Amino acid sequence: MHAFTVKHDSPLTAWGQVHRDLRQRIEVGEFVPGNRLPSEAELVTAYTVSRATVRRAIEALIADGYVHSRRGSGTFVNKRADLFRCEVELLRPWREQLLASGFVARSRLLEYEPDTEIPPVLRPNIEHDHHDRMSFGLHLQEVNGIAIAITQSWIPAHAMVLTAMPRTALVTAASAVRVDFADRSQAALLGAHHDVPLVEIVTTSRLRETGELVELARTSWVANRVRLVYRRNLVVGQIDMSELLSELH
Repeated sequence: MHAFTVKHDSPLTAWGQVHRDLRQRIEVGEFVPGNRLPSEAELVTAYTVSRATVRRAIEALIADGYVHSRRGSGTFVNKRADLFRCEVELLRPWREQLLASGFVARSRLLEYEPDTEIPPVLRPNIEHDHHDRMSFGLHLQEVNGIAIAITQSWIPAHAMVLTAMPRTALVTAASAVRVDFADRSQAALLGAHHDVPLVEIVTTSRLRETGELVELARTSWVANRVRLVYRRNLVVGQIDMSELLSELH
């Protein structure tokens, strides 16, 4: 096994670091599908951590679909086809994409509050609006029965009149992306381990015609269950490699 040192001053837990390292080694093919992982004792020695730390990392790999355990035989690497990951294009409604690809995609409303406030951390996203009270919904996004994301959405009280508007009314959306880690409540909803990486996307949607706020949404995608992509059209001079290309002439 290659050398890996668990950093005790890292914000990521010791088991999380071991889990991340093993996952990366599976992804690059160091551990071949069908083969057995090193034993717990070997991993304890290799990473210089406790057996409990190794077991927690292995449990997370099992929950993520990277490995499976056989009683009395050890832990074995799953085939790539067994690792669930769906592709979602960021610039299109995600459920429509997956339904068209043959997936069963649905959004389940878990919580609803008719009158609440937007969290302070999200207020800069609507700093030019004047909405003190909002309606709130918490949704669990699922594909083939597997949770892939949690969405929190806030809708202005006056925006309820939008239900009477044509479904074809145009909406513009602006988004910001950051990486986070699941807290215990998020992990429980997602059926994932605590501190699983999340790709968080905050989106502000407005009516194109009036600029009126329609929705503020925060979606936290499970990074190892979904592949987020976007596509765009550019000329050669706009790509990031253009400076390098100029050096080649």
